[in-house]
Amino acid sequence: MSKVIIYGMPRSSLSRTVRIACIEKQISFEFRTKGIQSPGAEPTPELLQFNPFGKVPVLVHDNLVLYETSAICRYIDDAFDGPLLRPVRKDKVARMEQWISVATTRLDTQILRQFVIPMVFADTEQRNDLGFAVRMKRMGDLIAHDLKILDPHYDDGWLFGQRFTIPDMLIMPMIHYLKAMPGGPEILAEVPNLDTAFKNFQARHSAAVTDPLLPDRILRTA
Repeated sequence: MSKVIIYGMPRSSLSRTVRIACIEKQISFEFRTKGIQSPGAEPTPELLQFNPFGKVPVLVHDNLVLYETSAICRYIDDAFDGPLLRPVRKDKVARMEQWISVATTRLDTQILRQFVIPMVFADTEQRNDLGFAVRMKRMGDLIAHDLKILDPHYDDGWLFGQRFTIPDMLIMPMIHYLKAMPGGPEILAEVPNLDTAFKNFQARHSAAVTDPLLPDRILRTA
């Protein structure tokens, strides 16, 4: 079988998602990170030759070059044998696409882009700025609101019962970062189904071997 190559960053939530998908699908892959992109830096020429938008992750398989996380995960599921990463019934597949869209267009923006990243990269002056604290509190409240909408759908384990599917693989790595942030554990305490799902996620082999191993700078963000 020809090699699957994933280009990404070790601490990228979306890069982690596609690695999890490969592991759950039980296919071998090579994860390449060198010279691709540093957090906050401009994309490298090597990355731009694969994705003109300069974003990771990217999948290369034979002559196929594919970007956008949900497209990569669907390809992994469709192109290889192994456990299904999606439900089977058409109505549930449509519902899966709904949750993928919520994860990529809403949760990713709110949790990672507008909450985690600003907190991690804020300097001392920003941390002491009342306006910054107010913005982070407002964003935390919005995240809490959205997770409370999502929480009942995790009442039977994962979004689709006992099947760990692509939207779960998108959402759980985001929760990983949220939980490391000030206020994150308190938000998760209000969504017990999601909190339980995250604990179950941490116990999975695919989560353990892709753990971004957050540095002290992130863990102490406050």
